[in-house]
Formats: sequence, C-alpha cells, structure tokens
Amino acid sequence: MHKVGLTIMALALPLIGAGAMAQQAPATAAAATPPPGPGLDLINERCGFCHTTGQVFQKRRSEAEWAATVQGMADRGAEVSPEEIKTITAYLAKNYAPAPGAAPSAGGR
Repeated sequence: MHKVGLTIMALALPLIGAGAMAQQAPATAAAATPPPGPGLDLINERCGFCHTTGQVFQKRRSEAEWAATVQGMADRGAEVSPEEIKTITAYLAKNYAPAPGAAPSAGGR
C-alpha cells in the first residue's frame, strides 16, 4: 500500500470507531432516564445552564460528595436556595450513589 492509502486508513479508523459508538448511544440513553423525584425538576431547571444534565446523571457519588458538588455549583453562581441544595443533594444521593462495593469516587465537579 502506498503512503496516501495508509494516510486515508489512519484517518478513517477513528471515524469508524466513532460511528460504532454512536450506534450504541440510543440504548445507553434510554437506560439512563433519570427517575422521577423532588430533585429532578430542580436539576432540569437549575443545572442545565452551565452543562448538560446528562453530565450530572453520569456521575456516581456519595451523599457527602454530592453535597460538596452541589454546594460548589452554588458557589460558582448556580441560582439555588439552601433548601433547593438539600433537595437536589438528597435526590442525587438516593439515585446516583456508587454501586455497593464500588471504588470511591475520584471527586471532581
């Protein structure tokens, strides 16, 4: 194979992989539907201004980690009252806690 052919293959392989991943996305998205609860509306209303709510629902954290994360967002300008922070934290801790036996979260926001 000559140089141009190899270059085209090198460029095409990542695209093929991305296409395969995109085909898997609908099944993953359907499985990731957040459960109803008092904090869900608040998350949808307050957290989607700076990032997608999908980013929130991909995380798994302990109640203390969620409390620190939500408070950190409030400190950065998220418009949430102290009572809303409690509601959001409780919802996330109940529905997005680490799986039993999972390694501790690496943190981050």
